[in-house]
Amino acid sequence: MDKSKKRAEGLRREALKLRHQFAQGGQGIFSKALPAETIATVIAAECGSYRDRRYPPPTTLRLFVGQVLSEDPACQDVMCRYLAERTAEGVMASGLNTGAYCQARQRLPLTVPQRLYQEIGQALEARMPKAWCWCGRRVILFDGTTVSMPDTAENQNDFPQSSEQKPELGFPVARLGGLISLSSGAVLGHAVAACKGKGTGEQTLLSGLLPLLGPGDILLADALLARLPLFAAIFPNFCEPRGRKRLIDMAWSSAESAKHVVVPTFPLA
Repeated sequence: MDKSKKRAEGLRREALKLRHQFAQGGQGIFSKALPAETIATVIAAECGSYRDRRYPPPTTLRLFVGQVLSEDPACQDVMCRYLAERTAEGVMASGLNTGAYCQARQRLPLTVPQRLYQEIGQALEARMPKAWCWCGRRVILFDGTTVSMPDTAENQNDFPQSSEQKPELGFPVARLGGLISLSSGAVLGHAVAACKGKGTGEQTLLSGLLPLLGPGDILLADALLARLPLFAAIFPNFCEPRGRKRLIDMAWSSAESAKHVVVPTFPLA
């Protein structure tokens, strides 16, 4: 078997292992949403040609996903499980040193998991029964959160720490926003920004994700996103926004303030 065929066969085996490990043992709708061919195609497209290392991109991806989902996320635990796997397969055992694996994770292009989760989301949505929709329409949830990351100069430059923290005593913080299907639970898209500075709020993140919404979709978001400029951007796509907004009548006492559902109307022409 020549080198190219050997690599293709190795890529196919790793893709099957990944699907079997995380797709309910190869059963159910999730396994159909993550075919081995899709995994192999994405890795081949994003990684291109690579050296025949102990941790090639397909193996690194599988071990990395397993590490994230494991109750013990330590790199040492990953090495122990990988050593047991290779021993059971009769392959030359690898050591327990985590250095090579950590370097392999750094080499893995970020576009690989990004494309795979989008492929899974699209496939799950395509296979979703119509009965799961609300009145025959998709309900898409937008929500945001924040994450901290290692305190490196590069991270601090792209994701500055909070201004309330003293220099060199804080951690870089990023803001995440994502579109999630309320029916299938699939993440359809996400956006990342810093937590400080102009154009870093959740409204900006959502604006960049609007092309993922389609005609008839219902967007569900919290009250802080109920802003007219955002509604104006959504309505040309015939997507209906829904959010709760607190309205306070100054003639009432604060104890009598109530919540109301606001449904603005705009001319579509």
